[in-house]
Amino acid sequence: MRWLMLAVMLVGCASDVHVSYPGPPVGAATGSLVLLFSSTAQDVYVSIDGVLVVQDAHTDHVKIDNIPVGTTEVVVTANGADRALHLWIGSDHPNTVPLGIPDASPGWMKTLFGTLLTIVAYKLIN
Repeated sequence: MRWLMLAVMLVGCASDVHVSYPGPPVGAATGSLVLLFSSTAQDVYVSIDGVLVVQDAHTDHVKIDNIPVGTTEVVVTANGADRALHLWIGSDHPNTVPLGIPDASPGWMKTLFGTLLTIVAYKLIN
């Protein structure tokens, strides 16, 4: 029973993601990108110039190395929200991008509460 609980706890924990972009030609200048989420995110996907580098992660920190220096298109999806970024990647230090994302909590609870509140208000008025 203890092993099962330990396994469940480990599966639910967020961990930092560290990946490498499929490399440019040998000798080409490369840089790194760090994505910092405002809170722990689920279902994180990251693509760089159309190449998927992170898939279905649960994290609050993503570091991607070996990105060719220059202008790049980054698309990030987390907790159902997506962002498209147009970034310059340099080789002198990692580019760090803080990203605000919506809560992972179910939005249907807010919708249900708002609907019930509207029904009650309507009944009180009429």
